[in-house]
Amino acid sequence: MQGIILKGVGSFYTVLGAKGKTYTCKARGKFRIRGETPLPGDRVEFEPPDGGEGYLLEILPRKNAFVRPAVANVDQLVVVMAASAPKPDLLLTDRLLLDCERRKVEPLLVVNKCDERDEALLNDVLGQYAPAGYRVIVASAREGVGLEALKLALYKKVSCFTGQSAVGKSSLLNALLPTLHMPVGELSKKVERGKHTTRHVELVPAYGGAVADTPGFSLLESGELEPEALASLYPEMRGHLGECYFTACLHVTEPDCAVKRLLGEGGLSRGRYERYCELVKELVEMRKHKYD
Repeated sequence: MQGIILKGVGSFYTVLGAKGKTYTCKARGKFRIRGETPLPGDRVEFEPPDGGEGYLLEILPRKNAFVRPAVANVDQLVVVMAASAPKPDLLLTDRLLLDCERRKVEPLLVVNKCDERDEALLNDVLGQYAPAGYRVIVASAREGVGLEALKLALYKKVSCFTGQSAVGKSSLLNALLPTLHMPVGELSKKVERGKHTTRHVELVPAYGGAVADTPGFSLLESGELEPEALASLYPEMRGHLGECYFTACLHVTEPDCAVKRLLGEGGLSRGRYERYCELVKELVEMRKHKYD
């Protein structure tokens, strides 16, 4: 029988099978011998319980897998920000979007708390990502704004919600799935920083697919990306990279650069470009010390 792993606790896994029925299965010893770890999101062959324990037999080929958090076969990453407090960490958002580009995961930006929005802040966020063509949903978990659009976006996809603490990820999921009763973190009034409430990855069947609130996604790591390749992960830059005078242009200090022309023409937001330069510098430093 085939199914999808919803969660794992110790050596036991909850598997969603046909017709929405769930089974508790134990991983066979061969997974440990092979060095394989079943992950939430894995599509598996399993033997259902018959008066005793069920067993995972095989992990079917993955389309992707993340280390932190441990989850596989993600179709969509829902990056949640707030239109008020905490102020959006757009560098974090850019890193998450870059990871989506690298791993071929569809990104969806959600700006929550529009009921208490800072209008200038909201317009700035929307303006920065408009040239990239990313889909953005403006929402309010409290007032139900944007929830229908979110439900449509989740249809038949494995979607993981991520972003800063206290932006309302769990509140959005509770509004989308009223029976979920996910714990909601409180926002510290002193430092505008949320208390982490999500502890592990658990997929919840929803809208023909599954959703998860995740504690944080692995980002750009040392040795994984050359500085010259970074611009190719920006949709607004990608189509102009062959127009630069220098073939290995980093689009930072080089003359006759197509990306800098794009910036002057309004096809690339100033904020996105400045954060791009910050990431290029970071990757150049990583390369310098790669073999230290």
